[in-house]
Amino acid sequence: MDLLDLMNFLKNNRQSPELTRDNIKQYYSLADTITHNGIYLYQYLLREGYDPVVVQNYSLANLDELLQEKPLAVCISSNFIFMEDIKRIAAEFKEYEPHLSIIAGGMLIKKVMDEGQDLSPQALKYLSTFYGKVDAFVVEAQGEQTLVKGLDALRNGDELDKVPNLALFDTHGKIFFTSRERESLHLDDTTITWTKIPREYLRKTLPVNTSRGCSYRCRFCTYHWLFPQVHFKSLDVLREELLQLKELEFVKHIRFTDDNFTVNRTRLKSILNIMIEEQLDFTWSAFARANALTPDLVKLMKRSGCEFVDMGIESGSQIILDNMHKRLKREQSFDAIRMLNDHGIYCRGSFIIGYPGETQETFAETIDLINSSGLPYYQPYLFYYTRNILIHKDKDRFGLEGLGLAWRHDTMDAVEASDLMSQMIHQIDEGFTDGQTYIEEIYKLLRGDGYTSRQILELFRLKRELQLTIPKLDSTSPFSQETEQIFNQLEAVIK
Repeated sequence: MDLLDLMNFLKNNRQSPELTRDNIKQYYSLADTITHNGIYLYQYLLREGYDPVVVQNYSLANLDELLQEKPLAVCISSNFIFMEDIKRIAAEFKEYEPHLSIIAGGMLIKKVMDEGQDLSPQALKYLSTFYGKVDAFVVEAQGEQTLVKGLDALRNGDELDKVPNLALFDTHGKIFFTSRERESLHLDDTTITWTKIPREYLRKTLPVNTSRGCSYRCRFCTYHWLFPQVHFKSLDVLREELLQLKELEFVKHIRFTDDNFTVNRTRLKSILNIMIEEQLDFTWSAFARANALTPDLVKLMKRSGCEFVDMGIESGSQIILDNMHKRLKREQSFDAIRMLNDHGIYCRGSFIIGYPGETQETFAETIDLINSSGLPYYQPYLFYYTRNILIHKDKDRFGLEGLGLAWRHDTMDAVEASDLMSQMIHQIDEGFTDGQTYIEEIYKLLRGDGYTSRQILELFRLKRELQLTIPKLDSTSPFSQETEQIFNQLEAVIK
């Protein structure tokens, strides 16, 4: 169980509830949160003359009700799901209405299909399994303009093969690609008019985006070719967007979705001063780079309402950081964590386990950094290998081979790295994680529901204690006395 599942288990008299459309509001679930892409696309399509309906989470959808409206198309975003999820969702819609057009787009589609006809025969064969399920894929990092062109063609009864940036199927089920045209949309045009978004799509925690792109070139990341330049929303437009969130009156917390909120320190200070000047009554969280934080900046962040920061620390070993071209010193991570802790801002560090060059010794340095720095939250990720990341160019140097989560290199393989990850909960005493569940997503959901930052940390601490009691359970009784005590402590915190 992740933390939310555990909380639901305890709320439901120590039985795991089956979450449904009817009872989802009674429990804690990321299925009921709001992501920026859905709200943004809703507004964009509305401006283009369409009448969209947002299905924030497919598991909560009622297909009968949705299809009664006779939609022109179903558009599936791949930003937070997998290819097989897309295939299953599309197939279920087609079972209801075989002639319904299904369009899939988003970051995963771009990453998987960017090579077009140059994709490997195996990849093309796999994509052919989507024939009869998905009618078109949008292969573009932004994609909203391409989507509208495709919808316009469907509405006018025109063929889609004249629309750029699409992957389509011929009558034999073979995939082919239309011409490519890179989209360009000023970030100011992506601003959400929050006061005009239907209340049913809003929550007490909402996402805000102020920039797109990253100027760094870390060798494990694909962002360098998805968005090669950094673009910023103008400060006047951002001020108005933040004031609209304040006008809603029910917003408790906002999550800045920028990939690197601290990329421009001067601009960041201007944003923080806007939040202070406008006396915004919600707290906020964001992604940040450890080496961008300074004492005066962290002080201003705290004053403006910051209470949670995500940092991609990636490793406690300088050897691995240099292999990654992270442009980060180990000492800078220590300094950033200390500054944030001193100002009462909680932080999470993400770490890649098994990156080329990783050894038992470099992993031990990561454990030492987490334990000795006072990092409240950590999130380990198993190294993921694709040809799109820059380290692929150095594969021979590191003896790197394999694909995805099945890889090996000269100093480690994925099995050993996975085993090291499983040991972290036992080796790290004062920092907390929740496996592969995003801590920042759980944090913002619980903050919106009225939990304090300290209460959230206590929930994670107790969950770790509970996990460590599992090996002590015997076969004669389901829970030990120690487990019962932890349950009681958890129940005292859960609202």
